[in-house]
Amino acid sequence: MDNVSEQYSCIDKTALGALAKELDSLAEIFENSYRIVELDGNTLGVCGDILTYANTKSLLHRVEPMVIGVSKTNWQTETPFVFPDRTNFPFEKFPHVNYKTKSLPSTLCLARENIDDWYAEHTLKDYVNLVAQWLRDAAKGKLMKLNENDEFEPQRNHKADCLLMRITYMDPILDYKEESECYFYSIHVSEEMSKIAYGNEQHKKLTENAVGVRLFAGKDHVDDTWYTHYPTTLGELYQFIQDKSYPFELNNLKSVLDSTKKYVYFQLALHRPKKIIGKNTRINYLCFRANAQDVINDNTNALVEEICIIDFTDYLTAHYISETPSSIWTKQITLLGCGAVGSKIAYHLHRSGLYNFDLIDSDHFLPHNVCRHALAAYYPGKSYKNKADALKNSLIEMFHGMPHEGIKAFDHDALTYLQAKDLNEIDLIIDATASVRVMYGIDSAMLPEKTRVVRVALSEGGDVGVTYLNIDNTQPLADYYMEILRAALRDEQIYRWLSNEKKNSTENIRIGEGCHSNTMRISDDTISAHAALMSSAIRHIYEGKQTNRILLSFAHRDFPGSMQTCVLPVNRYIQFTCANANKWQVRIPEDLLKEIRIKTKAKGKNETGGYLFGHIDHKRKTIYALSHFMPTDSHGSKNGFKLGTSGLKDHKKFIALRCIGQMEYIGDWHSHPETTLDMSAIDIATCHEKVVHELPHGIGVCVITKATQTQFFLISPQE
Repeated sequence: MDNVSEQYSCIDKTALGALAKELDSLAEIFENSYRIVELDGNTLGVCGDILTYANTKSLLHRVEPMVIGVSKTNWQTETPFVFPDRTNFPFEKFPHVNYKTKSLPSTLCLARENIDDWYAEHTLKDYVNLVAQWLRDAAKGKLMKLNENDEFEPQRNHKADCLLMRITYMDPILDYKEESECYFYSIHVSEEMSKIAYGNEQHKKLTENAVGVRLFAGKDHVDDTWYTHYPTTLGELYQFIQDKSYPFELNNLKSVLDSTKKYVYFQLALHRPKKIIGKNTRINYLCFRANAQDVINDNTNALVEEICIIDFTDYLTAHYISETPSSIWTKQITLLGCGAVGSKIAYHLHRSGLYNFDLIDSDHFLPHNVCRHALAAYYPGKSYKNKADALKNSLIEMFHGMPHEGIKAFDHDALTYLQAKDLNEIDLIIDATASVRVMYGIDSAMLPEKTRVVRVALSEGGDVGVTYLNIDNTQPLADYYMEILRAALRDEQIYRWLSNEKKNSTENIRIGEGCHSNTMRISDDTISAHAALMSSAIRHIYEGKQTNRILLSFAHRDFPGSMQTCVLPVNRYIQFTCANANKWQVRIPEDLLKEIRIKTKAKGKNETGGYLFGHIDHKRKTIYALSHFMPTDSHGSKNGFKLGTSGLKDHKKFIALRCIGQMEYIGDWHSHPETTLDMSAIDIATCHEKVVHELPHGIGVCVITKATQTQFFLISPQE
């Protein structure tokens, strides 16, 4: 019998009703006429030849006879299946093959996606065309497009009654191992559920009730065979091991088997041409279980059980699955603050394969934290644990059996930790404290050039997520807030945010909010949405050309559940010491200073100038010059300059409105193109008699500039 379908009786298609018409539409796909057989009571087989275009070197025939299995009654909704009609079809050379079930041959696997979902959107004719495409790809050797970065299909199990749960730390090593090996390790088989076993290849001492035998033929033995028939007896398994050139000595195995050993797990490593789908190595396994006594007694007719290997996820797998950039993978990360935002970011990063963390928090887990903390499931409301220590315990349990020396917890105040820490050991600081004190503490720390800083916080009652990405840590984080104020002058979204935030604050606008209070009304899903975007930015912080910037995420702006994001570049700021008061500093964005100098150069030998607006940090004696305004009625000459007032009143109102009172009039600037940068007698008199009285807090700055040089002078009642 050359064709499988010959064993089935034929059906007259006229008895099929509407299905007959559908089958007629398939005629053009088949090379010759097709016939219909009855596979079982409710399933018929459409038998026909399909052109494959195979050449003489192909394992396929130019025309392949196929059988399409179709439901008689539910053919429009029940997914068909297909198998080759010839009995000598070379299944073992084609990875997209399902294993034989019941009385039917192995069927073809036509798609990596769920074929039932695929058929829900396609017709029977589409299905047969998909079969034809499978055959034509197979004829060209392109079922797996290995030259196009495709990956290798994993071997499937005929059945999955027995499981081996294992740690996979050896697979990346085998990927590059020159030598063959036979390695024994300890496996524990559950007494209650003998079908489930747990193996850790690091456990060389064979103290458990089963022995694992991992066999590897060496990396040069590349195996591209697709196995459809597995050994079923111990003798067949020994023969398979010998045929595949595995270095196995039966007497060595017998020597480690004693009365405590119930089973032997033969784990046969297949070194594939490409990485396995769903793994980060080329190592795939066939695994079989034999009774230890059958091995000891040389009972080669004893049956062996097929084992389904399930890999515990490790850092390598998490790194691979998450497509985490290698540039951050081994970085030493310090997380300041393990609250709602910090804990969720830590979870995201750890699940992405990152494993070097110092976790810092002096706070404890309290009952209200269950509403929005990542650890709610581990530490319910009755718990009172340090958050850093609790987060560490949760993270180290995430990847079974993995070493966790890289994760450390410290019940410390964030700044106390930084002051005692060797900062050269830190690659990345994530500040999730929402503390302004901590932010200024980081600004004052002498961080190594390599260290990057990310500050994350929530604002506007949790509806705004703020992420400072500090690549060049010579720029203080305090500059970032100033850039937000500048952006509010032109950006409606940011103006709206600051305006809403002002309603919740009686003092300065707070960019950072924590979730430490049980009165803070922020939903867990909103926090999670912000934290996901923050962690994604962190994962890629070493990729490509990075610059200092602010990421903003706006939740629920258009409708509940909406999320909008934007990025603000952070300009470089230049710092000057006031020429007449060396305890005071002025910080000015490079682009603003450049603009003022360009205005100066454009006027040539005539003086020019304008009003300055900014922010004053009285505690740190720092004046931020952030914006300027040049009235149209100003007049300048070689000998002097008169600053006009046209539009000034309206501009002050605009500044106050857009920045919610956080920017104010801080003084003037004017040019000295022909004289020194020192204040003239007229400049001094003007500042004392007029300008100082206009300053909201009696302190400001007088800026004198040329086209390439600028000097700053403090204005105050004492100066």
